[in-house]
Amino acid sequence: MTQQIRVRRSPTVVVIFMAEIGLILGMIGGIVERTAVTVLSTAVLLAIFGAYDRVLKHNHALMSGVLTGGFIGLVVSFFGYLLGGNVTNLLNGTLFGLLRGIIVGAVVGGITRAQPDEGDPWYTAGFLLLGSLFIGAVLGASVGLISGFVLGLVRWHSWGIWLGMAMGAIVGGYLGSYLRQTRAIVIGVVAGAVITLVGSIIGGAVAGVVLGLVSGALAPMMLVAFIGAMGGLTSRGVKAMLIEAGEAPAEMLRQGAFPFLAPAVIVGIIVGTAASGEGGLIALPICLAILGIFLAVFSEVDGRLVSTLTARTLVEMVILGADDLPIMAVPQKLIGNGQTAVMGAVFGLVLGGLSAAAGAWLIQQLMQLLS
Repeated sequence: MTQQIRVRRSPTVVVIFMAEIGLILGMIGGIVERTAVTVLSTAVLLAIFGAYDRVLKHNHALMSGVLTGGFIGLVVSFFGYLLGGNVTNLLNGTLFGLLRGIIVGAVVGGITRAQPDEGDPWYTAGFLLLGSLFIGAVLGASVGLISGFVLGLVRWHSWGIWLGMAMGAIVGGYLGSYLRQTRAIVIGVVAGAVITLVGSIIGGAVAGVVLGLVSGALAPMMLVAFIGAMGGLTSRGVKAMLIEAGEAPAEMLRQGAFPFLAPAVIVGIIVGTAASGEGGLIALPICLAILGIFLAVFSEVDGRLVSTLTARTLVEMVILGADDLPIMAVPQKLIGNGQTAVMGAVFGLVLGGLSAAAGAWLIQQLMQLLS
């Protein structure tokens, strides 16, 4: 009973929390002059939050997940914005993604660094830290390189949009293969292609998120496909190389999709939102806040209840403890409580839209007074 009280906030507190989140995001959107996108995306964020708040037994971790994810996203996007840079062609897009991938990878490597044993000398701890930073930077650079290349390709020439659509179809098809059903693969291909095409046409932060997600997911798939191709070529020839290259990513996903994709997707989204300029200051916090919601749901569904999600907890759940996360149980949690979830989602949608619009209006009035 004590645990239930400790990790469950009252409905009044939850409503105030949601309104405050909407106001803050609305103010940020008003400052960067992205009011419409901010209102819409905030409404979606709080709709997801509202749905899960109604169906989960505990909501303290859910609230801390939103706060922590959003704060990390705001800090990362702010520093990415300060770094500057622009993506207009293949070269500067590739360098843009490479630099940010190195930085993000090094930071993650530092957070999840290998710990020395008790009694080890200082230089052992230093070596482990530097090694973790280096490995993280290399892994982040590989994803950032691909993400920057894809963004540069799309910005460089109109046919880059169609190539991006093809990449989205490939990623969607492989994700659909996780369910081992032909219908799911077909739906994944179509959905991936359509979402990528629409996102590229809309441009801005929407394109940054979509293309970053696709390119981030594509990076580990390409790596696994290359390894499979080399294995097939050296053992059975060219035909086996092609077969292994096509089947290896699907097999990777079936063995555990989350630990392979989540870190790369996050790096891809960071690179993509950074390329969208000021719009990234609102897009990345919302994306990582949604990630915080999902990780809070994981913690309850999997029986690993935590009262608070911190920055280190979020990173460790994504990077280190993701091999056994019950991915399919997350949407099933809503499906099993359909009417309750819909009511929570509608309430969050309305409150999120209104509070974000109010926040944007308030900050614009304040800026007019100051000017």
